[in-house]
Amino acid sequence: MDGKATRFELIGDPTRMQILEQLGGNNRLRAKDILENLQISQPTLSHHMHILVDENIVTAEKSGRECYYSINDETIREMILSLRVLLSDVKVEKKDKKDKKKKKKKEKNK
Repeated sequence: MDGKATRFELIGDPTRMQILEQLGGNNRLRAKDILENLQISQPTLSHHMHILVDENIVTAEKSGRECYYSINDETIREMILSLRVLLSDVKVEKKDKKDKKKKKKKEKNK
């Protein structure tokens, strides 16, 4: 599976999506802060954060004994771009089908 597909699959997990929602809006949070708003254990949060950091969806920045997490804007932009490309391909495909139908209709009428 390529990296793009893996990233979309990873953020499809409801817990990871909740984590990303908390980190949205340029928030920079500690694990403790994220955990306060979730109904999961600390080891479960660590598991999810490890996955998100490994895939570069989230960045981890150490400051002394604290670790701050934030969304990796560049990765999210890449994901958005791949969706835009997908959507533009779908539009082109639909247009091609419509054009073919119109052409067939014209040929029938001749």
